[in-house]
Amino acid sequence: MTKPAPAKPVPVKPAPAKPFSLRPALVWAHRILGLSTALFLVVAGLTGSVLAFHHELDEWLNPSAYRATAVGTPLSPDALARAVEARHPEGRVWYMALAPAGHPADVAAMGPIDPATGEAMDIPADSFQVDPVSGEVLAARLWGACCFSALKVMPFLYEFHHNLSLPGVYGVLFMGVVALLWLVDGFVGFALTLPRGRPFLAKWRPAFTIKGGSAFRLNLDWHRAAGLWLFAVLIALALSSVAMNLRQEVVEPVVGLFSKLTPTPFSGAPLAPLRERTLPFDTVLEAGLKEARARGWQDPASEIFYSPHYGVFGVAFGDHDDPLDTRWLYFDGATGAFRSANLPGVGSAGDVFLQLQFPIHSGRVFGLTGRIIIAVMGVVIAGLAITGVAVWWMKRKGRVGRKGKAKAAAARTRVMPAE
Repeated sequence: MTKPAPAKPVPVKPAPAKPFSLRPALVWAHRILGLSTALFLVVAGLTGSVLAFHHELDEWLNPSAYRATAVGTPLSPDALARAVEARHPEGRVWYMALAPAGHPADVAAMGPIDPATGEAMDIPADSFQVDPVSGEVLAARLWGACCFSALKVMPFLYEFHHNLSLPGVYGVLFMGVVALLWLVDGFVGFALTLPRGRPFLAKWRPAFTIKGGSAFRLNLDWHRAAGLWLFAVLIALALSSVAMNLRQEVVEPVVGLFSKLTPTPFSGAPLAPLRERTLPFDTVLEAGLKEARARGWQDPASEIFYSPHYGVFGVAFGDHDDPLDTRWLYFDGATGAFRSANLPGVGSAGDVFLQLQFPIHSGRVFGLTGRIIIAVMGVVIAGLAITGVAVWWMKRKGRVGRKGKAKAAAARTRVMPAE
């Protein structure tokens, strides 16, 4: 009896390989970056919204600090500095806004330099509003001191927004890293909205709409649509945040790869120990006015400062509330010799790019309209962070619930008696 021939094996087609996709990695990155920065973006967004009008709010909260009533010719910078230091002898004036009669002059001071450490000593008050004619100190406060009294709240929020009120450079660097992560996350989130397949625009269009419905759908739609519609503004704010906190560490080296940057008196490391001021402010102001007139500028000086960290004087011309109108002249702190100028819109492409970062971040690049936009965007940024966390939390609850149901079903199957 012959044996039947063995059946021929049926060839099994290998399953088609799944196309490579970056999406899972992008989803993971968006989740980690979003959760890591959410709390800090809520804080930065809400405080930034308030700070868009910090001067007006401070004046509203402290009307007496802005009531300069003396009539006459404003004091010279040295006379103004002496008036402040006579009332607060522990301080050394290093900055002042040269206000006309009827407007308070902003004056800043620091403690004397400790010979043992080379650093400035702490003082009880370092920020003053002063009547420019009489020299009367209208308000004295320690800039950034906690927390919510009328005199303290706006300076406190300003510092908290910038560095979480952490000591030294730690808060500045920390918030700079948060801003850098936010910048990367903005591009990751944008990539996740891009549709798979065609027609591209028809599939992408729903991402720009808020359809609503369930709480999950509403949060997801708001988070995605707001991020898309305001993507350019959000990226500009994130980039300017990095530039404000990590300028020398990150932004200048990167920008320098594409455009040569002009060195400034503040390039490089600060002096150690700090250098006390030896020249009178009036002498430097006279040098500043002479240089300004040689350049054809007829407007009065608006600010003057001395930096003990770099041994440099600066004299500004133009509206000190408008960074795009402020022209700075810098002078050597020891000799008073002219060193360089920083003029809006002048320099390499990299120079102009860096000049624009603070006006963009504060909204002053577009005047009052820009400041209103920044105030609104602060709330939007906080909303994006909150809705992002809400979407993650609801998804997590759903996953945990499904896993729980699956375990319960498996347990019932194991104990079910055989028929």
